[in-house]
Amino acid sequence: MSALLCYYSITVFRKPNPSSGIPIYVQLKEQIRHVIETGALSPGDQLPGIRSLAEALVINPNTVIKVYRELENEGVLDIRHGLGAFVTTRPRSLSGAEGMRDAQQLVRDFIDTLKKQGLNEGEIRRLFEAEFAEELQGR
Repeated sequence: MSALLCYYSITVFRKPNPSSGIPIYVQLKEQIRHVIETGALSPGDQLPGIRSLAEALVINPNTVIKVYRELENEGVLDIRHGLGAFVTTRPRSLSGAEGMRDAQQLVRDFIDTLKKQGLNEGEIRRLFEAEFAEELQGR
């Protein structure tokens, strides 16, 4: 059997390497994130079923369940009971180098907007610090 799983005519997942030192569920989770971030799977696309993916990758179905649930909790997947797991239509996560650049640009744009509304640097800084402090306290 090939080390790759073909799904919707796209080679998507590679069998996890149990001797890599990286937990199998982490390897699978990163693969799913990668195929979504690279556009191999788009918002609304359905992922393979738990049993079929586990069989194709020769892993425990509970591992697939764990990964799908974690990705659902992170807003990456939408699990529809009885229908399967789907890539969400929500914006992608602001993580990783590209995500940080996107986040920095959002902050810059917001600061520019506040300046155009007449706030000075000190006022903007205090506003950010106050909001951040409230966020840390859990509002």
